Amino acid sequence: MPTVQELYELWAAESELQEELQRSLAPRGTEWLFARFASLRPRRGQLVVDVGARDARHAVRLVREHGLRAVALDPLPLHVERARSAVAEAGLAEAIEVVEAPIEAMPLGDGSADWIWCRDVLVHVDAHSGLAECARVLRPGGSLLAYVTLATDRLEPREAAELAGAMALAPGSTTPEAIEAAAADAGLAVRSVERLGSEWRERMIEDGAWDPAQDLLRLARLRRRERELVDAHGAATVAAETGGRLWGIYQLLGKLCPTVYVWERA
Repeated sequence: MPTVQELYELWAAESELQEELQRSLAPRGTEWLFARFASLRPRRGQLVVDVGARDARHAVRLVREHGLRAVALDPLPLHVERARSAVAEAGLAEAIEVVEAPIEAMPLGDGSADWIWCRDVLVHVDAHSGLAECARVLRPGGSLLAYVTLATDRLEPREAAELAGAMALAPGSTTPEAIEAAAADAGLAVRSVERLGSEWRERMIEDGAWDPAQDLLRLARLRRRERELVDAHGAATVAAETGGRLWGIYQLLGKLCPTVYVWERA
């Protein structure tokens, strides 16, 4: 451990390390996820199920880029309404069916899907139930591509508890060990695992798409006025705002690790 004098001398000195940290590491961005799906070589006419489709933006893109058929599935009526509007606007009503249902109970036949696209869903549900249902719906040899943000050992227990309550995270679905065990129990074989870490967030900063300073400033203001803001807007609203701002910051700090799995039904 350096002395105080040595510490300030280190900070004051011109450092090769500082120069190195100015250089981009060419981080992968959000487009990489679509490139990864394309590398799996989906074929025209195959069926992809977009689980947790929200506004069906991803389903629309997958259908357009690969000539697929799609089911855009989401449990929230608001998302279903938006998805149907987006599909109609895209002129893809014949290629994309929008369905209101959760991942744990998909109204689809056994072995009916060639692909499942699952982004930002698994930490919000019971992973065992959700992945078992995915395995049921996939045909033998079919694949599931899942993007999921998982806790690392840098996330302190108190931080984890606060984040779970704010972001509606399911107990037991937030660690790599839990997700991977649930997939194995469902009969899904790992084809690949990509631990993206901070890459997407680095790319967002470099592209000017996200400013972490703004999130940190809002978090500071929220902490200073927390009681007042809870009284005015409700505890749930304030917690959701806090969790949403922390989500990206924690990815940068290595407390959360966005991870992409490709599983195949054996």
